[in-house]
Amino acid sequence: MATRRGILGYLALGLGIAACKGGIAQAAEQAVYVGIETSEKSGISRTAFFTSSGERLPPVALDYRAHGMARHRSHLVVFPRRPGNRFAVVDLETLDVRAVTTAPRDRHFYGHGAFSHDGRYLLVAENNLRTLQGSIGLYEMAGSPKRLGHFDLPGAGPHEIIRDRAADRFYIALGGLETHPEYGRLILNQSEFRSQVVVLTLGTSVVEPMGVWSGASGVSLRHMAQDGQGRLYIGGQIADPIRARSDHVLWLIDGETVQRVPVEARLGGYVSSVAAHGTTSIVTSKETHTALTLEGDKVIQTEHLVGASSAGIGAGTRAVSGFDVLRLDGATCAVTPGHEFDNHGQMLV
Repeated sequence: MATRRGILGYLALGLGIAACKGGIAQAAEQAVYVGIETSEKSGISRTAFFTSSGERLPPVALDYRAHGMARHRSHLVVFPRRPGNRFAVVDLETLDVRAVTTAPRDRHFYGHGAFSHDGRYLLVAENNLRTLQGSIGLYEMAGSPKRLGHFDLPGAGPHEIIRDRAADRFYIALGGLETHPEYGRLILNQSEFRSQVVVLTLGTSVVEPMGVWSGASGVSLRHMAQDGQGRLYIGGQIADPIRARSDHVLWLIDGETVQRVPVEARLGGYVSSVAAHGTTSIVTSKETHTALTLEGDKVIQTEHLVGASSAGIGAGTRAVSGFDVLRLDGATCAVTPGHEFDNHGQMLV
């Protein structure tokens, strides 16, 4: 696999880097955001690193179609889109691929994973191809990733997994949809699936359901984020329009309180991604080309861009992309010609 010279190397050499709008920067800066660009022709992806002023840093080439990412310090893991079977570990100091890990023969990945608080372990969403039930693969990350085993989940289709900000508790959006690569994207249990969010506590290996709440029938829960107050934003996609109630696909969980966020028409029954930081969250929908910024359950900003998908938010930094445009802290960055941005990005600050 091809590798690239790293951010630190470019800082030391003082080389210029092309800006998003085509200009040449006088000095390189540290990347604050990384997205996924996927070739429209080949379906193969690469990472796309951007600085706070909207300049590009060298990409990292992959040999699969990528989807989500997880980061711990200088390690960035890039997961494949379902039903991919390998993920790459990228060194953010050198922009080299440190390792590529392949799933067991009876598994494929679901596009998402999360690190333990200390970075020692990586938890990865998987599909058991024999039972079509979900599992979470556990990898030790010292050196090359080493698979230690897995945790069985009480349902199918695990998608996004995030770590609680205060402990090694992991929230897993269990989408409920049974699929198998032999049948492509066909849902095998559409009329009877059950979606939920479960919690995995790493220290005890216990998996507990958070419960099923009103209005979630017919919706496959997919994407999550936790803000600085510990509130969970959970977004879904309507998979069975007969059972689903209107276009409701967004919930906010604050402690024991679960509330529906009333933004149905703005999302069109489809949440592409969720990001959160401090008291603010960003929710996108490529179906309605909309990105909503929320404070709790209140919409404070609405943006429109074609194929609104990936979102990232950090301390003083904000990014939202569509199919071909990334808006990053006031800079407008075009996708590499012949590519599209994928659903997810990752803040590096």
